[in-house]
Amino acid sequence: MSRSLLMLLLGCVVAGSAVQASSQSWKRAIPFEQASSDALIAANAVLKQAGTEECLRGKLSNAIVQLSNSCDVAGLETSVCVMASSIAGEENELSMGEMMTTSTQLLLMLEPSTTAP
Repeated sequence: MSRSLLMLLLGCVVAGSAVQASSQSWKRAIPFEQASSDALIAANAVLKQAGTEECLRGKLSNAIVQLSNSCDVAGLETSVCVMASSIAGEENELSMGEMMTTSTQLLLMLEPSTTAP
C-alpha cells in the first residue's frame, strides 16, 4: 500500500474518532443540582439586569442548555426539564422580555426543589 494511501486512511480514522467523541460530549453533563444552581444564578442575573443584554442572554442560554443536558443524562422529566429542553431546542434567541419571563419561571420551579430533582 502506498504511503499516501496509508496517511489518508489514518486521517479518516482520526477524524472519525473525533466526530464520535464530539457527538458523545453531551453525555458529560454536570449533575442536576449544579445545573439547577447555575440556572438560578443566571435567572437572578437576568432579573437584576446585571450585565448587557447579550451577556445575560449567553449566561441564561448556557445555563438552560446545561440544565437540559443534565436532565437528559439523569432521565428526569420534570416541568423544569421539559421547559429547559424546549428552550434549548429553539433556533431563535430569546428576547429580553422572554428572558425575564423564563427567569421568573425558573426561579419558581427551582427554588423549592434545589436539593432534589
